[in-house]
Amino acid sequence: MTNVFSYSTLLSQFARRVKPWMSERMRIENVEIVLVEPQNPGNIGAAARALYNMGLARLTLVGWAEDIESRRVAYEWATDGERILKKARRCQSLKEAIAHCALAIATSARIGRNRPPLLGRNEFVASLERWTPSNCVAIVFGPERTGLRMEHVRLCSHLFTLPTAPGCRSLNLAQAVLLVGYEILLASGGTIGEVANLSHEEPLDRPATRRERQRLYEHACQMLEAVGFLRPGRPIRPVEEICYLLDRAGATAHEVQILHGMCRKILWAAQQKKK
Repeated sequence: MTNVFSYSTLLSQFARRVKPWMSERMRIENVEIVLVEPQNPGNIGAAARALYNMGLARLTLVGWAEDIESRRVAYEWATDGERILKKARRCQSLKEAIAHCALAIATSARIGRNRPPLLGRNEFVASLERWTPSNCVAIVFGPERTGLRMEHVRLCSHLFTLPTAPGCRSLNLAQAVLLVGYEILLASGGTIGEVANLSHEEPLDRPATRRERQRLYEHACQMLEAVGFLRPGRPIRPVEEICYLLDRAGATAHEVQILHGMCRKILWAAQQKKK
């Protein structure tokens, strides 16, 4: 009996010592997606939307030549991911962007000598499980035309590449972000409910607040003026009728977001027609 007790005690002590080194459950809120010198603002917006869909909430933009027009296009493509795009960090260099991260993984189809070691899918997941419980891990994507340059890759500790058909190595930036995000979501065992919590979003099936509906009404007025349905200074009775309809219907937050997307598309089309 004494020997059994001593053996059990020894195992317990060993487990306590080893526990800090054992992988805990992955925390995808500590995964940061870093886009280096993105060139197409539509891809930036689509990447933000992909992060939202996959339950990721941290986005960093390195060296983005941001202006009013590129910002407008990015938000146009970021349906449901506007909040992620709005909160995205802006950095001038990759070194600055990943300075706070314990691990940086470069995504690239180029492998070989003088490059960091390549992670397979299982190793990629294991790295996130090991580091994300208490550290930030950066996953780095390069420019659309060139991918990550050697100066960027050397700042990262590992490489990860997505499999493609032979001879078709190049992936669209936003699609690559979506595929990596999907792998992370699957590996984390995330559910729709957990995704909402990780991205700090309230359930979208709740009734829209008065403030949310008011913003939609203001957006609708801009859109209707842009297409000539309303004219500045004229009565806005048609808009009021639409507002009453939505109030009576008890529009949800998700339905309000959909209508915002419609307004953005119509506004964009009207602006293009004027050019």
